[in-house]
Amino acid sequence: MKKVFELSWKALIVGVVYSIALMIAGMLVRTIGLPLPNVNDAQMRLLWSFIGGVIAGFSLGLIAASMPASRARHWLVWGSVIFFNIASVTIEGRFFAPKMIGDAIPALLIQQVLTALATGWIITTLFAPKETPAPAQTARRHWFSWSWRFLLSAFSYIVFYFIFGAINYALVTKPYYATHVSGLTVPSPQTILIAELVRSLLIVLSVLPFLLTFRTNKTQLAVLTGLILFAIGGLVPLTMQIGSLPLFLLAASAVEIFFQNFLTGVVTARLMGIEDLS
Repeated sequence: MKKVFELSWKALIVGVVYSIALMIAGMLVRTIGLPLPNVNDAQMRLLWSFIGGVIAGFSLGLIAASMPASRARHWLVWGSVIFFNIASVTIEGRFFAPKMIGDAIPALLIQQVLTALATGWIITTLFAPKETPAPAQTARRHWFSWSWRFLLSAFSYIVFYFIFGAINYALVTKPYYATHVSGLTVPSPQTILIAELVRSLLIVLSVLPFLLTFRTNKTQLAVLTGLILFAIGGLVPLTMQIGSLPLFLLAASAVEIFFQNFLTGVVTARLMGIEDLS
């Protein structure tokens, strides 16, 4: 019970830092003259960003607490997970909800970099073990081995995307896209392929520092990586769309993203993770 309480209040702090960092970063971006999408209800947006930060705090904090590494390494791992996942969703959103994103991609990416740095720092501060062990030995693979593993991991996301995306589109989301609810649209197949190719590379890159740092058996590593990608690349950005998109559409998207991201995490961990054989 004590551990649950401790995890809870720390996750709440992560949520506070995440939402405040998102707000301050947005102010800084606007100060330098870059446009951001208009927000209809700023207070509700702040509330849901707080909820997203709490989800990040719970999911990443549990893992961070059991990952021996330097604090700088922790900051790199969690900052990368947060930034590259949210950046991938932002880029995808530019093609599927152009009216919502507009020409704000540069501003949004800068905002997300600053937010990821702040959130990665607070997760490290609250959850990282006090001990700082010697740097873990990295896997010795030839660059060609790293390259094909990375590309195959990214390709697996594209496969899962089209399989589960097509199922969800046929069963649930087609009417929403057909009527352009909240500015949703369906790009051409070529545009979708390009967008998801970029996203797939960012998704795999997001967990690469984690896979090179966390030591456990391959099965546990695969499950944790899949859950990280679902929580940060799925649940956190979906909370930001509450109020903008219908709840039924968000629920269906959460199921779709679970299969896409979780399975991609499993494949990526199996291909690129470093198993602890000690």
